[in-house]
Amino acid sequence: MQITDIEVAQLKPPDSATGGTPFVGRPGRLLVRVFTDEGITGIAEGSRGYGVFSAYLEETIKPLLIGIDPLQPRRIWELLALGDGERATRLPSAIVGSIDVAIWDIMGKAAGMPLHKLLGGAARTEIPLYWSRGNGWRKSPGEMLEEVQEGYERGFRAFKIRMDWRDYRQDADPDKDFAIFRACREWLPDDVPLGFDANCGYSVSTAITQGRRLEEMGVAHFEEPLPQYDFPGLRQVVDALDCQVSTGEQATSAWQFRDLLDLGNPDILQPDILNVGGVSEIMRVYEMAVARNKVIMPHSPNIGANSLASLHAYSTVGNAIRPHEFSEEFTGPAERVAELFVDPIIPVGGAITLSDRPGLGLEIDESALASWTAD
Repeated sequence: MQITDIEVAQLKPPDSATGGTPFVGRPGRLLVRVFTDEGITGIAEGSRGYGVFSAYLEETIKPLLIGIDPLQPRRIWELLALGDGERATRLPSAIVGSIDVAIWDIMGKAAGMPLHKLLGGAARTEIPLYWSRGNGWRKSPGEMLEEVQEGYERGFRAFKIRMDWRDYRQDADPDKDFAIFRACREWLPDDVPLGFDANCGYSVSTAITQGRRLEEMGVAHFEEPLPQYDFPGLRQVVDALDCQVSTGEQATSAWQFRDLLDLGNPDILQPDILNVGGVSEIMRVYEMAVARNKVIMPHSPNIGANSLASLHAYSTVGNAIRPHEFSEEFTGPAERVAELFVDPIIPVGGAITLSDRPGLGLEIDESALASWTAD
């Protein structure tokens, strides 16, 4: 088998394709497809924007991969992420991750096995999801509560609210953040977990103060309290608080997770399958987490190929019992996104069930894709 072509398509954003409400200025997602001479096509989603991804694809990725055997995902990962004896490619991890997911999809389809079996076997194939809603920085407590109530009505029984501050808006409005959390926590039943995500928005002292307030309200986990690069500060926060502190969605390699563990010591690791470099690299992170006896709870919320790749990998970890993140904010309703696929896999009752179909279990509906592709 040989790779014959690799394509990337810009999909329409949620407001024009699906009726969703995207973040301000956020374009539609990228669909990445790797084609082979045996008619097997691997799919994934892309990041970095269409122009940037296309440039990497045309200038570096296609010249390296067209004509080679795709049934060697780890070797291809190393070629793209590190290079070989002649070339030091070192492509961004999110670019590598897209190609890697598609290559693993090809592996599963060629073997006639679902990805979770190819990775060693699923400990569970039905995985609960938590309803994740963001943009808290520009919402009132009442607005966020309405979105949490929507998720509850749809059968979700675990939640997270995100402030989406980012590391350049430090300590912008922690009192309002807490008011949003309190409104949602007081409405939800006591046995329904609610996490809080600061999205890197606090200083060390504010994170500790806020964390103690969240603890008193029964926060399920306190996510990304500090900028993603402040590992020593994170350890201060972790040591000061009793609630579980989580982070890791922005880490770009297993090596970075190693340093995060050694220096920051978070309670929960949250790798993103695209940011960390794909299936190949997230499995290394999971092995590290098991060896360090750390809880894992992946970040890959958007329904589609990448989320399913994340779920397949997550399902193989025996002690990984936390819910997986889910959000429709970036895609529009799951039922509309399902139109892209011949036989879609979407959540039912706050959980998702992995199929036994080969690879990710997805095939693109070509006629639907035409109407979803941006000009």
